[in-house]
This record gives sequence, structure tokens and C-alpha cells, in this order.
Amino acid sequence: MVMTSDVNNIQLGACTVTFGTNDLGLTKGGVEVSIATTTYKINVDQFGESEVNEYITGRTASVKTPLAETSLDRFQIMFPGSTIVTDGTTPTKKKLNGNASQGVSLRSLADILTLHPKALVSTDKTQDFTLPVASPKGDISFAYKHNEERVYNVEFMGYPDLTTGLLFVIGDKTATA
Repeated sequence: MVMTSDVNNIQLGACTVTFGTNDLGLTKGGVEVSIATTTYKINVDQFGESEVNEYITGRTASVKTPLAETSLDRFQIMFPGSTIVTDGTTPTKKKLNGNASQGVSLRSLADILTLHPKALVSTDKTQDFTLPVASPKGDISFAYKHNEERVYNVEFMGYPDLTTGLLFVIGDKTATA
């Protein structure tokens, strides 16, 4: 198959980030997708140190999301096992309790993470990136600075579907063969 170059295939722009049914809000600094593949290299005596083949042994997928909105509801999504407490007397008074959560399965808290290019209408899924089984790790970093917005860097890990092995989808996830 010979493919010709097409400048219309070059895309720019921000995306919306949805975890399950939750829109995670505004971002600052760019959402980053990482897909890494590990391999095992085959060497045989007859070819010395030259590799004669290589096998995929695993693949990981993650999404780093710099969230710009300060919201307890969004923080609860970022911290698996956390809870929001609403004051019994003053309902506007709330706090987020985060605990050590040792032994909590991140997979049990997983949901669908979808990145959708902002430039496309919501029904155009041709450039979506989806982690069908994803969970925030609970790692977060942010800084209080006098001259910058507070940005909450959250990493989501993708896990393979235990039946199909599906790890990620690029494009319209509803497409069928």
C-alpha cells in the first residue's frame, strides 16, 4: 500500500478529558499519552550478538493530565479511596479526606478514560484516544506560586481487558468489523 502525504492529517489543539461520565475540566500544559512496549530479544550462537528476532512481552499505556480547576469533586476522582465530608450544620463547608488506602485495587476503581480533541464536534470520535480500563494512580503534584495557576498533574494508568487484552483505542471505539 502506497500512502501519499496529506497536510490535513496534521492535528493541533487541546482535548477534553472524561473519566467515566465525569468531565475532568480545564487543563493547562497539555495532556500527554504514553504507550510503551517491552520486548524480549532472541540471540542464537550461530549469529553471535546479532538479534535474529524479537517478541513483544508487554505493553503499558498511561495518560498524564494537568488539571487546572480546583474542585473537591475532581480531587476525589484523583485520589482513589478518598471521601468528601459535608459539614452537618453548614452544607457549604466540605473537606476531602485522603487516607493511606493500602491494599486498594486500582483496577476495581477503574473506568473509561477518553480524550476528545476540542476542535471536533462531540459526535466526531475519529480522533479520540480511549483507555477502556483506566484508573488514576493517586500520585499528584502541584505548586502554590504567586504568578502561575495551580495545576494538578494526575496520571491515569491503563489496564488490559482480561478477556480480550484490549489496552487502548485510537479512533471511534464503537467501530466494529
